[in-house]
Amino acid sequence: MAIPVSYTRSQIGLHWLIAALVFFQIFFHNGIEELWRARMEGSVPNEPSPTPHTIAGLLIFVLMIWRVVLRLRHGAPPPPVDEHPALRFLAAAVHVLFYVLLLGMPLSGAVAWFGGFALPAQAHGVAAKVLIALVILHVVAALAHRFWFKSGVMERMVRPG
Repeated sequence: MAIPVSYTRSQIGLHWLIAALVFFQIFFHNGIEELWRARMEGSVPNEPSPTPHTIAGLLIFVLMIWRVVLRLRHGAPPPPVDEHPALRFLAAAVHVLFYVLLLGMPLSGAVAWFGGFALPAQAHGVAAKVLIALVILHVVAALAHRFWFKSGVMERMVRPG
């Protein structure tokens, strides 16, 4: 497989669609937390029902599977040649963590929600905090690449090659 210079339209579209769903999950998760507490306290029946949060989570999982398939099929552009090895390592680690979290969180959430298990719910909550930190780091890094390093990295995720 040839080394791509940019991402495909599908890869770019999935990136932004998943990002929008993640932002939705981050900013509108309170309802699911309150419903979970009520279920665990017994004030509402312990019967899982679809909610916007669970639907968005399952959609993230499906879209992430598609994204993994596209990544395996088309690859990803390499980091800038002049990028410091420590930054390359950090970027790779953050992306691996994104994939792990964005595939694992829907699974832990589904097991917690549909199975009524507390431990996966706790893991899901911890993972959410890690994901928020990664999102912030990712945005800061993208902006640094755009305005500080002027490396063209950010442009690869808005213009297909």
